[in-house]
Amino acid sequence: MKHKQSMGALCLCKQSNRMNGYPLGLGLVMALLCFAPARPALADAGVFTGNGQNLRQISSEEVRLVSIDVNIVLERGPFLFDGGVRGMDQAEYSCTFVFQNLSSKTVAIQVGFPVDSQFARGGAEDSRENAKAWVLSYGFIARDERATYNVEFVRRKKKSPQEFASLFVWQMKFLPKENKTLNVQYHIPISMGLVSLAKNEQLSESTPGFHTPEFLDTGMLEMAGYITSTGSSWSGSVETATFTVITEPFESYLERRGVIEESKRKLRGFSGEEESRPRTALPVRHPWWFRKIKPEGWRKVEGGVQWQYKDFKPKDPIDVRYYITQFPRLPEEVDAFVDALLSSGTSRKELEEINEILLSTYGKEPEGKPAKEFASGQLWYVPRKDFSMADLTPDQAAVLGKLNARIERLKSDSGSAH
Repeated sequence: MKHKQSMGALCLCKQSNRMNGYPLGLGLVMALLCFAPARPALADAGVFTGNGQNLRQISSEEVRLVSIDVNIVLERGPFLFDGGVRGMDQAEYSCTFVFQNLSSKTVAIQVGFPVDSQFARGGAEDSRENAKAWVLSYGFIARDERATYNVEFVRRKKKSPQEFASLFVWQMKFLPKENKTLNVQYHIPISMGLVSLAKNEQLSESTPGFHTPEFLDTGMLEMAGYITSTGSSWSGSVETATFTVITEPFESYLERRGVIEESKRKLRGFSGEEESRPRTALPVRHPWWFRKIKPEGWRKVEGGVQWQYKDFKPKDPIDVRYYITQFPRLPEEVDAFVDALLSSGTSRKELEEINEILLSTYGKEPEGKPAKEFASGQLWYVPRKDFSMADLTPDQAAVLGKLNARIERLKSDSGSAH
């Protein structure tokens, strides 16, 4: 199951679900995590011909895409993030495209803006009224200096994996030699799903002699992106292109939220057993998370990250991913973490190896072979040559201290039993 979701910009037109053995089989978050789009689908606006099932992408030699300026703001959804679809986090897109008609005649173009997500799926037979509802649902607006366009939402059966199943389309007219600025705005829920944290899932099985609980190798993914390649269907290359993703407010929220948000009226009306399920299924409520950003070449800007290009040939997608692990970030959640490990059959010796693995998330290269083999196969593993225990944050030091205390207690209990 792929886990990428996005919407298109202007174009002419594994992540694997490893839920077996994973403790997320119960609880409120399951409704949320079951949703995962099939493939990336955020593309530059482009030229299309035809309509309905006959809609297809083409190229234009008459109109050039001069510049692209895309701003993406990652943010909390409009409702409590408690496992319901309504509360999913979202991304706000604001796109500015400058076009130039290279010809000496008026050119009419049908512009397509692809979108492909679990929320846009459905039969191609959907009514026109339902299609209008999708335009409103995404808050999709396309306008230039003189007009706000009448946008339609089209679903079609894909003839190949490269095609988009769902698109917003509208008609544009370019006067001879005219320059036109198009603004597109919309919002969409951030893609989510359960994924393996291993670099190569086929190699992510437990190291021989080392029983690694599967939930250490499994995480929750939230991601947003923007596919640029469809922008190459316009004439020539793009003079300038800027892509900005505002991440800092979302990351601060992620720190506070943890896996799910809890309200003061949490689970009111549930039985005692039902109320305990989310905490049992997710023993670490505020785990450590990490992010991966592609492509390379981005730089930090106020509030986020940015890519800037000149003489741009659209190709690589913008891709921002947040992986939420099950490693405790706060000392008060260490006991729940250890209890979950022990209940899965983890031995005291293996718990010492997991202590090394936890240290490796801070940048320390493990000394033991099993821990080193496991850590080196994980997406998050970035050992630091300058690592020093003195550089640990207070929370990291407290987490390690509490974990070591539990290990020593187990040793003591084992000794007294003999």
